[in-house]
Amino acid sequence: MAQSATARGAYLAEVSANERLCDEHYRMVLATGGFPPSRPGQFVQLLCRPPAAEPTTRQVEWPPTGTPVFTQKELTEARPLLRRPLSLAGRRDGADGATDIEIIYRTVGTGTHWLATVGCGAVLSVLGPLGRGFGLDPARPRAALVGGGVGLPPMLYLAGTLVQAGKTVTAFAGARSAALLPLRPGRRPAGTDGKPAPCVAEFDRAGAEAVVATDDGSLGVAGLVSEPFVRWLDQQDNPAEQVKVYTCGPEPMMQAVAEACTRRGVPCEVSMERHMACGMGTCQSCICTLRTDAEGGRQYKLCCTDGPVFDAEEIVWD
Repeated sequence: MAQSATARGAYLAEVSANERLCDEHYRMVLATGGFPPSRPGQFVQLLCRPPAAEPTTRQVEWPPTGTPVFTQKELTEARPLLRRPLSLAGRRDGADGATDIEIIYRTVGTGTHWLATVGCGAVLSVLGPLGRGFGLDPARPRAALVGGGVGLPPMLYLAGTLVQAGKTVTAFAGARSAALLPLRPGRRPAGTDGKPAPCVAEFDRAGAEAVVATDDGSLGVAGLVSEPFVRWLDQQDNPAEQVKVYTCGPEPMMQAVAEACTRRGVPCEVSMERHMACGMGTCQSCICTLRTDAEGGRQYKLCCTDGPVFDAEEIVWD
């Protein structure tokens, strides 16, 4: 079962790395002290501007005729007001109480494009850890992780956690093309046959083999990443009792993975993505539709606090 955070807070973190991984994708490492315990699948809300640039309020008189003239930079310039929700891609805890948290982000708008310009030594405001993370099943020795695009970062964090818990982990990494895969090549090239291998450096370091699939066939298996995953699942001995599946990425991909698991009786957890303004359940903007036995058969949960991780069988796929 997915597990929720026990503590959260707002922290100032120093950027110790901000490197380009591939087209449109960057890896950032933030060094902070006192960051609470976290789990794979949780996320942070990152302020995409210097903390000193927090907006201040002032009164603007409304003239008897016409409209008022606004001059504040947050209104006249392309400056993001809301924090951006970003999954944790990993963390390292030092003996001195310092913590490095890692995120991988894609430049899709004003906030993330600004993040790509931030240099080492800059200080950013981080809120977290937030949400419910993935759960571990002590009874199942094998785990499959299926991630696509910006859904790959939490899979990296999860792989290390599962291997440390004694699980045998196989990862399936999908992207539209090789140029959009935010992962490093491993010790062996990604094969086209769908057989797991140490072909992704990040998963290899965690102790997991991987399969790479690209929509255009430019790297690894040609086609959707859910396809080699299903073939692998059908090759496992007694998967309903031995395997647990975790997935994060585009919703059609997660739906294909979830439905394949449901048909085979294999437990699966999915990490849903929604637009989030606050990340703490206040704005009510990140609704997910879930099944229920109550009248009507549906209930509504918040992705930020009830999730983002849910049991696959609960999700109503629109």
